[in-house]
Amino acid sequence: MKSRAVTQNHKIKNHQKLLLDLAEQRGLAGLLHGDSPLSFGDRFEIRHQLDQAARQKNLETIVSLASREDSDGVGSEPDPDWLSHYLELAENIRHPAMQQFWANILAQEINRPGHCSIQALSRLRQMTQKDALLLQKAGGLSCHFGDDNLRLLFGYQYRTLLQGQRQQKLNLGRYRLPYAGLLQLFELGLLHQAELESGELSVTTPLRLELNPQKMTLQPKKKGIRLLYYRFTTIGNELAGLMAETTPADYRLELLDLLSPLGQLSQK
Repeated sequence: MKSRAVTQNHKIKNHQKLLLDLAEQRGLAGLLHGDSPLSFGDRFEIRHQLDQAARQKNLETIVSLASREDSDGVGSEPDPDWLSHYLELAENIRHPAMQQFWANILAQEINRPGHCSIQALSRLRQMTQKDALLLQKAGGLSCHFGDDNLRLLFGYQYRTLLQGQRQQKLNLGRYRLPYAGLLQLFELGLLHQAELESGELSVTTPLRLELNPQKMTLQPKKKGIRLLYYRFTTIGNELAGLMAETTPADYRLELLDLLSPLGQLSQK
């Protein structure tokens, strides 16, 4: 899911015209046209039919998009309860970019049943496109080290004899992830709010970091170094994995510059 710059918003209209268009699309324009020959009950039935047709269109669009994803692969039937819950949530997804994302989830679930939990689907349904883009950006800046949990690495700290505890940090805002975006991910329950620190890095055992798609190995040359990071929650980890995005080259280079003074750094 990629964000695109918009030079001209073709949806900007006169306020009254916009309200009328929206009301007509949703079957709510009865009183805006003066006296109507249809009763409120008749207009309710029309609105109900429009809503049902829109839900049907949403689902058919999502299924059509999912059919274009790796159509030659081998898959398995998803769990029926999962599929029922998925369809119930997905039928109200109208935004094209979000429809594509829900289609990706369906395609992945057919390829690997159990890949996305019902809890993750429910959380995703609460998210706007802006929220999803924030999570995708955070996922693109994240890495694995120590285990399979995603971590958003932003610096390290170390202790010196003369100056005490010292820190070096990256500015995540440079990569379209400002602190306001982190706050939003905290509120959505996708990132743990506390800044965490790793255990002290070993000078005898190399640290392996994995960014998408590159792997790095750091052999620290001194003791007392701890990495600073935010950790994704269980659901955040799951959804970020579904939104896999390649680590931006400029972020990767800055991360290399940040870590290289700590010891021997090799890339694979």
